[in-house]
Parts: sequence; C-alpha cells; structure tokens
Amino acid sequence: MTGVIEIKKLLRERVTEILKLEERVPQKREEMVSGDTSPFFMELFGAEMALLVKVGQSLQATFGMAFYEQACQTLGETAGYAVETQKKVYGSISPAVSSYLKNTLGDMAYRPNRQQELEEVRRLSDPGAAVEHPDSTVDVYIKTPTGAELLIDITTVKPNKKEFRILKEKLLRWAAMRFSQDPQATVEPYIAIPYNPESLAVDGIVYSRHSAYYDRRDILVGDELWKKVSNQTFSIRDMVDVFAQLHKELKKDIEDAVTDIQG
Repeated sequence: MTGVIEIKKLLRERVTEILKLEERVPQKREEMVSGDTSPFFMELFGAEMALLVKVGQSLQATFGMAFYEQACQTLGETAGYAVETQKKVYGSISPAVSSYLKNTLGDMAYRPNRQQELEEVRRLSDPGAAVEHPDSTVDVYIKTPTGAELLIDITTVKPNKKEFRILKEKLLRWAAMRFSQDPQATVEPYIAIPYNPESLAVDGIVYSRHSAYYDRRDILVGDELWKKVSNQTFSIRDMVDVFAQLHKELKKDIEDAVTDIQG
C-alpha cells in the first residue's frame, strides 16, 4: 500500500492537472494585460488581488463534484481498489422492492435503519435482467480486493429534506439492482459529503442536518469519505495539507506574474 507522503505527491500532481493550475495563472495574467480587468478594481485592491480573484473565479466551475470524484479515484487506486467514476449500475427492481420503498420511505413515522433496510431489500429482490434505470449512475464505484462494492453518490454539503429523501431512496435502489444480479453481493451504498459545513474542526464528523431522513451510517462526511476511499490511509487533514502546499506554489506564481505585469 502506498504511504501518505507518496499519496500526497500523487494527489498534488492530480489536483494540479485537474485544475490546470500551471496554465491558469499565465492565462489570467494575459487577460489582465489585455485590459480585461476594471482599472477601479485594480486601484482599490492592487494587481495581486485582482489576479487572484480572476484565478479563483475561473476555478469555480472546475472545483465541483467531478473534482471530488477524481480525487476519490486517485485515493482508491493507491489503496489497491478498482475504481470507476460515473459508472452505470445495471439490474432489476422487483415489484416487492418498489412497494417496500414506497411504503417505508413514504411513512410519516419512518425511522431510518440502514442495516435492516438493506437486508429487507436483499430479501425482496428477485433475479432479473441487467437493465438501466434513470438513477443508475454511481459517482464513484469501488470494488475492494475482498469483493465489497462501495457505491458512492457525492452531493452538496447542505442537501435539503427533499434531496435527502431522494438520495436515500437512490441508495436502496442501487442495492436492489445489484442484488438482482448477485443475491450475495456485499453492497455498501453511501451518500458522500466532501467536507463538514457544521463543524469548525476540519476533521469533525458530527453532522445532523435533516437527520430524520437517513441513517447516519448512510452518509460519509468529510474525514469519513477520504478515509473510506483510501482504506483508512488518507485523512481530510492530509487533503488540507495538499491544498496548503498548492497555495504556496500558486501564491509564488501569482507574485511572479504580478511582477511581470508591473514591469
């Protein structure tokens, strides 16, 4: 298994590639030189801040769910896992499972119980054709050397009640699809939240947003996600360290670019 220092190096290289950091600063510098920045903003904040803002704004579109998926893939592969992103899961959902999900999740007195629900879905699943369903795309699919399947849906850090209910049903439908193809499959479907918006601690895992709509074991919050996909070898603090190093490199690139702009 790859050590943490080696993983940090690999991840830093991967993040640089995904975010195109090496070409982004020169590109934004050229835009500023060509006049694509307000002179009022430049006078108010200075060239360095103006360039930093332009670089930051251009990163917003890239720094999304697809980024987290690729980060999970890099970490999973270093742990010796087989990892795919945006993988289609094929299978059938029996009428009994559909009825169970409708009656259970639609019950006003619903009390989530992950283990019980997964076992009931397994019991009610029948062998069926490997067909595609509207919600069958898994953001990160991991198969471990032991044969366990991790099906991860990466979502925003603050889903609302309706989104949590939809996500919960999606997890159980994924399980049903897999059980229809392999009744003995070890299936672990999860909702993943890349970092915890409810904790000041970077590695805090206390998360209770709309908790009536899911079993806490259904979700991987921040540190739980990064440790799960890396087989417990890489934490969110390690992830933060990677970005701290990238910050130093980016700051130097921006300072050099500003020196060029100012002549």
